[in-house]
Amino acid sequence: MNMGGGGPSTNNPGSMSMPGVPTPMGPGMNQQIPSGGPMLMGNTLNNNNSNENGENNGNNGNNGGNGGNDANATRNNPNMVNNRGAVHALDDPNVYHWICQLTYGPQKEQALLELGRKREQFDDLAVVLWSSFGVMTSLLNEIISVYPMLQPQMLSNNLSNRVCNALVLLQCVASHPETKNLFLQAHIPLFLFPFLNTTSRQRTFEYLRLTSLGVIGALVKNDSQDVITFLLRTDIVPLCLRIMESSSELSKTVAIFILQKILLDDVGLQYICATLERFYAVTNVLKDMVEHLTVSTPPGRLLKHIIRCYLRLSDDLEARRLLKIVLPAKLRDNTFTEVLRDDVGSKRCLAQLLLTLNEETS
Repeated sequence: MNMGGGGPSTNNPGSMSMPGVPTPMGPGMNQQIPSGGPMLMGNTLNNNNSNENGENNGNNGNNGGNGGNDANATRNNPNMVNNRGAVHALDDPNVYHWICQLTYGPQKEQALLELGRKREQFDDLAVVLWSSFGVMTSLLNEIISVYPMLQPQMLSNNLSNRVCNALVLLQCVASHPETKNLFLQAHIPLFLFPFLNTTSRQRTFEYLRLTSLGVIGALVKNDSQDVITFLLRTDIVPLCLRIMESSSELSKTVAIFILQKILLDDVGLQYICATLERFYAVTNVLKDMVEHLTVSTPPGRLLKHIIRCYLRLSDDLEARRLLKIVLPAKLRDNTFTEVLRDDVGSKRCLAQLLLTLNEETS
């Protein structure tokens, strides 16, 4: 999707060619995914304030199974406490063991899974991952190695799960306040763009897109202008718009969450509203999403994010005048009254949006 001229940089790192990455293909052979699926991330879109909800983007069906080792480690080390935030990651001998396995092998795949299970237990796991020799290189190697396989005939369930587990650990690093800026300065998010650029509807690819979006979601969650400025130099906006158009509802929810965070930043709002082409690229996708929402199919969190995106766009004077024309009729009438009955925050945002647009014409 072409977002028009006036971008921040002519040398766009988000659209750079990645070695060994084939042109993404459309939907191909159906593949079955194990019932558990990959170990996806949780809590990427936890509430940031009373007016904003997100999505737990993934399933944690693979969690568990290592509890016996943790219990033994706790008994052997009286200083260890299993409650989150009460213990250092390296106090757990299992963490040290799996970091060594991730870096040197031979149990790299199992190490990805086990360390992912530890991310909710230890607040400082991200710092340990970033600071341990060879860990980030190993994670990036896991990601780069799958680039040549980004075709429906070639990406197996096992390989997709393995890469998703590596992305889970990257999300852990991206979400920690001590490692987030270092993660960004190393331009590690650019390694995820080949996954976001895929279009296949197979579940193996959906998992890759969803988990990659979770890493970006972790970066934007705390409203850092440095993060937004970095992302605007990439193709994240058109990629999110394409995912909002055609991916699963869960991927759409994470993608629109990222778009909303970009809009909430003044630099992001100015970027979207800088040209008519960008403005219409965003509003056309939002309009299509509203049209596909029906009362019989509950819109979930999508509608909440859509309303907030429109409300933020109305803060720009030129965009406000255009919204008077392009705002979907379903948001003007009572189509979603019942859906929003218990959502006070979204009802308030919608009422404020309509009031703002009505004042513009009075």
